[in-house]
Amino acid sequence: MSRSRTIHLLAPLLSLLACAGKDEPSPEDSARPLVHPHLLLTEDRRAATIARLDTEPWATIWAKLEACAAAPLREPEPGDWDSGAHGANAAVAECAATIAYLSDDEAEAEAAAQLSRAAMQRFDDNFEDNSDWDVNIRMPGPLIGYSSAHDLLLAAGRLPEDEALALETKLINVTTMFWDEYLEEDVMRQITLGVSQNNHPIRTASAVGVVALAFPDAPDADEWLAWSLSELSYLWGPTGQYVQSDGGVSEGPFYYGFGLSAAMAFFIAANNSLDPDARFERDCRNRQDIDPWIGHGCVDGELFTFENPLFDPQFHATVDWSITLRLPSGLRAPKEDGYFNPLNGGALLTAFGGEGHLRWDWESVTERPMEMSHGQNLIPHHLVYVSDVAPVEPPFTTRLMPVAGEAVFRSGWDTDARFVSFIAESGSARKTLHDHADGTSFSLAAYGEYLLVDPGYYKPNELDNAVTSEPYAHNVLLIDGRGAPEKGLLTDFGDTDAVFEQLHDGERVELAEAWMRFEETDLRRAMISVDGRYFLVVDRLDPDATTPREHRWRVGGWASEEVGGSFTINSDGATWERSLAGVRVTLASTAPGLSPELPEFVAYEAPYVHEFNLSRDVAHHSVMDGVVSAVAPGFLAVLAPYRVGAAAGDVDGPLSVTVVSQGEGWALTRVELAEETHWALTRDPDAPQSIALPDGGEVTTDAAFALWSEDGALALLLHGQALALDGVTVAEGLDPVIVVE
Repeated sequence: MSRSRTIHLLAPLLSLLACAGKDEPSPEDSARPLVHPHLLLTEDRRAATIARLDTEPWATIWAKLEACAAAPLREPEPGDWDSGAHGANAAVAECAATIAYLSDDEAEAEAAAQLSRAAMQRFDDNFEDNSDWDVNIRMPGPLIGYSSAHDLLLAAGRLPEDEALALETKLINVTTMFWDEYLEEDVMRQITLGVSQNNHPIRTASAVGVVALAFPDAPDADEWLAWSLSELSYLWGPTGQYVQSDGGVSEGPFYYGFGLSAAMAFFIAANNSLDPDARFERDCRNRQDIDPWIGHGCVDGELFTFENPLFDPQFHATVDWSITLRLPSGLRAPKEDGYFNPLNGGALLTAFGGEGHLRWDWESVTERPMEMSHGQNLIPHHLVYVSDVAPVEPPFTTRLMPVAGEAVFRSGWDTDARFVSFIAESGSARKTLHDHADGTSFSLAAYGEYLLVDPGYYKPNELDNAVTSEPYAHNVLLIDGRGAPEKGLLTDFGDTDAVFEQLHDGERVELAEAWMRFEETDLRRAMISVDGRYFLVVDRLDPDATTPREHRWRVGGWASEEVGGSFTINSDGATWERSLAGVRVTLASTAPGLSPELPEFVAYEAPYVHEFNLSRDVAHHSVMDGVVSAVAPGFLAVLAPYRVGAAAGDVDGPLSVTVVSQGEGWALTRVELAEETHWALTRDPDAPQSIALPDGGEVTTDAAFALWSEDGALALLLHGQALALDGVTVAEGLDPVIVVE
């Protein structure tokens, strides 16, 4: 029996003796005796895991596990504590140790154990040589991976006592030095963890917490664990401001996934290792008393029990939010500081009450399906915890999430689906280091292509904000060249609240209208999905100013000479086309003089630069500004995607969109679909209520915006009470949104 195991088995007895005669249980009373394995899995899951290795998807996971275990080991950079090399080698160690524990083939198990032990030999504890200021987010790889490998090889009886002790000592030494520098030093903690309140403390706490679970006899293990549990229960809980009440996560889908992967490894280890009634002392050292974290209510030393988020519906809701933001390809939209990326870890929740669409999301990705490595090696975890629940499409398509500040319109879950994301964040949903000042911005994908873009995360200067974070990098309205207030550094969030005021999720028409105030102007922007086939953007302005100003209606698309495809600026908008699909944007205004223009191009600057491939390719796309000088111009845009190769008149072919009239206090467009014709009208408050149509008919409405089909079977009124065609009322009511469908 190893020294480690002997001490762990004696710990409960010593704890009982120490606490004899006490009325109140101490935080340590409920610790479970340590039995290997207890981090990645427990013995009772071994047989069931082995039994399904010949069926899918577990056979594929096993093959990926074998490939992971056989990966070449990396030599750490001399004179540096190389977190990248140590993390990669730890993944090899953990994958190989999993095989050594699960395999009933003696030769296979022993060979895997040798691979794991060889990786362990590369690990060193010269953490003082680390040169990465943000090494804290890189610590889950080595600390979780090696702790898990240590646990599994001990369970398999394939780790000699001296090697086990050597690795344990190194892991405790590294964690101690890491803790002293990043948690005990106030300045370093505040810079790296305090102002972030995002994936930084999540990944730090997950790494430290797993080491504490692995080696509870370490001198500072109780303190490490108490802080980790305090931090993670707060950030993933209802008062941490990281997760919104409807599941939205403040820092966007990419860094949410980065934090989730490490957190899942810790939560599973905690579920396997801790008594659910155990009590711990609250550690509030990383709480912040500035907006939006004021009122956190943390009390140092207060006893609490850890409610594992694995079983929390709000934690599950964060995965649904991430799924909401997935492009038709399955990759997440590059919202906030983001890149295209599938989610690693969400499917594990199927073992903890999660439904089949979590498995479907994990498996149904055009690039990198069954992702298990981004952010943290979770290949072994997927082998154990992905359940046999049938993968099914999510039970929703369009989702309107006002607290998260997301409105996503989706025609379906197929890879050819039409998809629009529309943003209106407020409060803590937008107050994060990774947020962009992009209220009322939108992006669009269709027919297998990402077309109208969010620019992603281009940050050439680590001491400044991302170039792509400012409002003019996004598809927003600018007044005299300015949008919402620009971001400051750290917790100087800048920006301004944007909130959804009107929401409607119908059979044929879906709508979200957002309000935002900037440049002394109230802007109301509505995004409308019509039959899931095309989209309308309606802007109404109510300024304090009484003199004309320049207004730029900005939109950028992923096509240019540099990135491929074609871009054409038209007299009434622009067209972006890639190999599979294109989108035509047609723009009209209630003010005269609207002119499509190209904004000034400056290389590697907004609004042209983007960086949203995971390969970190920096490139330039094409941008169109619809420019008009007026006091309060209204705008009406039609976003009409199409499949390349489909003929005009086909269901998926280019739509015929015509600006019938504009610039007289109202703007009127006609949209001709394969089987019917639609009309869209926006009008200023003082514009006439009766307008002649080109065919001699007449439309009468008091609405700020109206949509109708030529036969009157479909109609939408926004901020109006009636719509009549040639004197026949087709829609009426008193609600802000009135729909006939």
